[in-house]
Amino acid sequence: MKICLIVNPEIEPRLAVVRRIRDFLTDHKQSVHLAEAISERLPQPASPSPLVSVFPTEDQAVSGTDAVIAVGGDGTMLHTARLVGDASTPILGINSGRLGFLADTQLKDLESALSYLFDGNWEVEERFMLSANWNGNHALAFNEFLFAKHSGVAMITLEVYCNDQKINKYWADGLIIATPTGSTAYNLSSGGPVIYPETDVMVITPVCPHALTTRPLVLPADKVITVKAVPANQQILFSNDGKICNINNEELTDIEISKSSFNVRLIKLPGRNYFETLRAKLMWGKDLRE
Repeated sequence: MKICLIVNPEIEPRLAVVRRIRDFLTDHKQSVHLAEAISERLPQPASPSPLVSVFPTEDQAVSGTDAVIAVGGDGTMLHTARLVGDASTPILGINSGRLGFLADTQLKDLESALSYLFDGNWEVEERFMLSANWNGNHALAFNEFLFAKHSGVAMITLEVYCNDQKINKYWADGLIIATPTGSTAYNLSSGGPVIYPETDVMVITPVCPHALTTRPLVLPADKVITVKAVPANQQILFSNDGKICNINNEELTDIEISKSSFNVRLIKLPGRNYFETLRAKLMWGKDLRE
């Protein structure tokens, strides 16, 4: 099995986890792909394994592999999902971050998780992404697209359409368009609903709207959402999964957001389920007085 390892090489404790994974996989005769930026930060064994291949870029390291292991938190998982793109290579998340909704395999279970992986004892959970298009430009989001005001700027005004039918004119600090995967991210902290991952919907959630009656709206994922800044000369930030898109204010007049043509494939190991993750991460059912 060819397995690519992805990590933020600037975070030292995570490199120790990657080394542990690399050595475990090669000891079990599995091939490992690494980008140069990661490989050069790892301690090298006295006798380098012929099972380890190093590539100039992450894109090249991912290409042609059977699975990708992302080591970190949900930010690393979001980066990996965009990196894999329409290749749809299955992704296993190893949580060495904080919350870990997506990277839900804990370090204490690392060796058993890796054994499940190369033994084929796992299933795939399909998650869709959102695609944004404007003036010939394109961006993908696994969690959400966000329209937000610049610091110190007053509320922004956005008109939103669903398949050319006007939904609302939002006056708010921002507007989130999220996938079910992203429902437990910024959407949740802004008062949006938790959505089961395999539900084929997306949600529009205003951030601190002027009118208290302006509430989150859940729509079928096959709809096309069009967002327009009205007027067009507002100071608005547009981002995908927390990454600011290079877009000027004149282009914020007609951004189309829809379901992507491919899915992200997450590896689910035996004994894992979404509700268990919710209970653990959101502390459901726990007495908070303790």
